[in-house]
Amino acid sequence: MTFVAGDVIQLKSGGPEMPVIEFDAEAGLVCCSWLVGRELKTASFPVEAVGECKLFVDGAY
Repeated sequence: MTFVAGDVIQLKSGGPEMPVIEFDAEAGLVCCSWLVGRELKTASFPVEAVGECKLFVDGAY
């Protein structure tokens, strides 16, 4: 699976919708950001742990 900056993804285990900041195909990591209250969080996740956000896939947006 490939991602580009701006794609909205979610962890397969659930959690917030997160925009992709960067995708490193060689390392197999997706860097994302999300808000917790007013605090911006950023983290990288293995590509196997994320999927497309269901809200966007189902056509809600």
